[in-house]
Amino acid sequence: MRKVLCVLLMFIILSIQYTKIGLSDANASSLEGVNVVVSISAMATAISPILLPQDNLTVLLPSYVEPHSFTLDPLTLDRALKADIIVTSGHIGWEKQLEEIAFERGKIVFDPIKDLGNELILLDVPGGGGKNIHGYWLLPENVKVIAKEFAKLISEYRPSLAQKYNENLIKYVNDVVRLQDFALDTSKKMGLFGKNVLIGFYEEQYVAYSFGLNVVDVLAGSEENLELSPQKLETLRNQLMEGYIKYIMVSEVARELPLYSYVEKLASETGTKIISVRVLDLPEIYDFKSLFSYNIGKVGAFETGLKASNLSQSNIFLETTVISIIFNFILLILIFRRMGR
Repeated sequence: MRKVLCVLLMFIILSIQYTKIGLSDANASSLEGVNVVVSISAMATAISPILLPQDNLTVLLPSYVEPHSFTLDPLTLDRALKADIIVTSGHIGWEKQLEEIAFERGKIVFDPIKDLGNELILLDVPGGGGKNIHGYWLLPENVKVIAKEFAKLISEYRPSLAQKYNENLIKYVNDVVRLQDFALDTSKKMGLFGKNVLIGFYEEQYVAYSFGLNVVDVLAGSEENLELSPQKLETLRNQLMEGYIKYIMVSEVARELPLYSYVEKLASETGTKIISVRVLDLPEIYDFKSLFSYNIGKVGAFETGLKASNLSQSNIFLETTVISIIFNFILLILIFRRMGR
């Protein structure tokens, strides 16, 4: 009984804490605050948990803006140059332009692809074609090294708060590690671990990898390349029929594009199940743990046959609540396991 009461109390505390994270004012300022600008919202999701309440976080491009078609304009550049630290994903043309100008102005710029080198895990593009630089921030191992380097940079910039940043880093990394273990455990229990999957876009490869799935091919790769040849469709259809490819994994991005008609057709004709995941953050919810927890919930429930929701478009608040519940539920399970040892 004492264990149950303890866990319930911790659930309440975690829920309140998580709600505060989601509703906190990202623009709160103070004399000690550090102004951090990220190029795309994905970078905010990776580094935000390191920041302190007085720090200012600015996202140049929110998740609903297609970053590859964006052109750096004077207004966006002006917003970026007000930062103390600029964080980019390093894989988009206009980001390189921003980095060059920022360096000339004496700004601190953090580009994980350039600055982390071999510490960053870049997976091979399915079917060949070099390294996949799309969505590397969705891999827990990469999130940890990005967070560590960012914590080092911001601590050097504001050494008086280095201890606080390090405390946030330790908690963040420990939570990600626990979620990693839980994701793999979930995958193994469901019989997914090690299975071959087909994905819609490159970003989904890193989500699949987080669950121990093996990506053997990709339908389109990027949003700029949505045409599929009859020959490729036939090859994929045969691989699905033969059981070489066990599942199809697609994100909410793929579901909103014409590409998804190919996914539905292949799934229907071959009896293949579709695993739905999320690759974009929710507006103003910049925390990788919430995104990862959401995907654990989606992967863990896909066998139930529940249809993918469109909550991201129809009810942002409801989806945020769902993610919070999933995250806290996973933490509760981890707490139970630890107390049972």
